[in-house]
Amino acid sequence: MQHSYYRSPFQLIDNIMQLPFGSDVYVISDSEYKKIRKKQAEDEIAVLQKRLEAYERSALSLQETIDELRSEHQIALTEASEE
Repeated sequence: MQHSYYRSPFQLIDNIMQLPFGSDVYVISDSEYKKIRKKQAEDEIAVLQKRLEAYERSALSLQETIDELRSEHQIALTEASEE
């Protein structure tokens, strides 16, 4: 005896058709769409700007560490670039 939740393929199809995907469709004007896209772009720019500032701070910190090590160990710029 085979135990199955769906006794026929039609029950499976009926259950799939009752899923909510694709039922919510919104129509907006071109101007509203442009506003939404502009807001998304502004948000993305803000995130990227913060990331850029963090990278710049990291680069500055790395450069300071490199300069301190060169000074402490009296390593010239040409010696470090040869390695």
